[in-house]
Amino acid sequence: MESERIRILLVEDDPDDVWIMRGLLGDRWDGPFELVHIDLLSSGLKRAAENDFDVVLLDLSLPDSRGLETFFKMKAGVGESVPIVVLSGYDDETTAVKAVQAGAQDYLVKGQVDDNVLIRSIRYAIERSRRHDAERELRDTSEEFRAAQEIQQRLYPTKAPTLEGFDIAGALYPATATAGDYYDYIPMLEHCLGIVVGDVSGHGMGPALLMSETRACLRTLTQAYFDVGDILTRANRVLAADTDDLHFVTLAMGRIDPLTRTFVYAGAGQQGHLLHAGNKVTLLESTSMPLGINEDTVVPTAPPLELVPGEIITFFTDGVFEAESLGGVRFGIQRALEAIRSERAKPASEIVDLLHKEIVSFSRHSTQRDDIAIVIVKML
Repeated sequence: MESERIRILLVEDDPDDVWIMRGLLGDRWDGPFELVHIDLLSSGLKRAAENDFDVVLLDLSLPDSRGLETFFKMKAGVGESVPIVVLSGYDDETTAVKAVQAGAQDYLVKGQVDDNVLIRSIRYAIERSRRHDAERELRDTSEEFRAAQEIQQRLYPTKAPTLEGFDIAGALYPATATAGDYYDYIPMLEHCLGIVVGDVSGHGMGPALLMSETRACLRTLTQAYFDVGDILTRANRVLAADTDDLHFVTLAMGRIDPLTRTFVYAGAGQQGHLLHAGNKVTLLESTSMPLGINEDTVVPTAPPLELVPGEIITFFTDGVFEAESLGGVRFGIQRALEAIRSERAKPASEIVDLLHKEIVSFSRHSTQRDDIAIVIVKML
C-alpha cells in the first residue's frame, strides 16, 4: 500500500477546505497521492463513473445536494467498489452514525483533521473495502453460504393462503444471497390470519439469522396470544436480549378476521397503506419504535379497520421507496402507491409482480442496494 499511487476524488465546494486537504496530503512523505477536486455532486458522480478512483472524500453540504442524501447518491453512483469517507463541518454524532450504518467507511469533521488522521482514514477505508470485496466473493461461492441460502428460502411462504373474500399475495426480492427482509402468513387463533412484513437492519448473514429468529418467535407467540401488539411486545423482549446495538427489526403485523372483515395491526417502525376504492389513501402508521432496541418497548395495537370491497392493504419495506435511478432520484412512496392503484383491477400476485417490474425499470442498471418485500391484500 505504501508504494501504490492512491487516487482520491475530493467532492468539496469550499476552496479553503480544498486547500487544506491538498496541504495535508502534500506534506506527507508516504504518498504518492493523486487528488482530483470536484465542487458539485453531479460532476463528481460523472467523474467517478469515468475514472478509476481508490477512495472518495465527500462533503455532505454541496450546492446541488445536502445532508445524507448526498452520501446516498454518491454511494449509488460508485456502488460497493469505491469506499467513501464523509467530510462534514458539523460534529454531529447522529449523522455520523447514520452515515457509517449506511455504508460510509469513516466520518471526519473539518477542523479536527490533521494529516495523520486523514491518511489513516483513507488507508483504512481502502483496506476495509478490499477485505469486504474478498469476503463477499468468498461468501457467495462457499458451499456453506449456499446451504444457508437454501434453508432461508424454505422459510418464506411457498404460496399465498386461501381466505374467503380476500386475494392475498407477497414476494421477496433479495439484494444479496441472503436477505434481512421478511414476510409471512401466520394462522392465528379464532380462524384469523396474520400478515407480517419486516426488515432487519443491515445485510448479510447476521441479519438473515435475526430474521429467522424473528419468524420463529412470532409463529410461536401466535399460538398462545391473539392481540398483535401484545405479540410484538413479547417478541421484542426476546429480540432485545439477543441483538447488539447495530441490529434492530422494523416490522408490521396485521390480523385479518374473515368473519367480521376487520383488520387490526401494530407497527414497530414499519408502516403500511390502505388504498380505498377512490383516490383516498389511509396511512397505517407505526405504533412504536423498532424491535430489538429497548427491551421495555410496548407496541400498541391500532384501532380496528372495517374493510369494504375494493380496498387494498399494502405493506412494503424501504427497499421499494428507496430504490434509485442512475441519476440518484428515489422511487418514493407516492410512485409505489400510484403503481399499485393503476393495476388494482388485476389479481394481487400480478400487482406485486408489476410493482417490482416498475422499480426495476425505474432503477434501470442501478444496483439494487436493499432487499424488497411486498405484500398486497385485496378485498374482493
